[in-house]
Amino acid sequence: MISFLPATVALLLGLPAPLQDIPTYTCDTVRGDPGVSVLFGNCHASPGAVTNGPFAGEAIGVAVQVPLKIKCVSGGTAALPDEVTLQDCVQIG
Repeated sequence: MISFLPATVALLLGLPAPLQDIPTYTCDTVRGDPGVSVLFGNCHASPGAVTNGPFAGEAIGVAVQVPLKIKCVSGGTAALPDEVTLQDCVQIG
């Protein structure tokens, strides 16, 4: 049985979602800046993530060749497998 309790509690309290609940996009490399970051090349998404079109909310971006991991909070646009544009990002790894 899957428990939604931690995510539900975080949502009700206005806390950020646990990293494992945030959609993740992994691509070969990245360009841009923290305001708008574009991951590109051989992109794939975690299960349930938007793969074509705009999305809202948080997302994790991973650039494999750099290596870089970012957390973004203002959504973006996915066009897999070519690229993913993410907005308002900070480096987390």
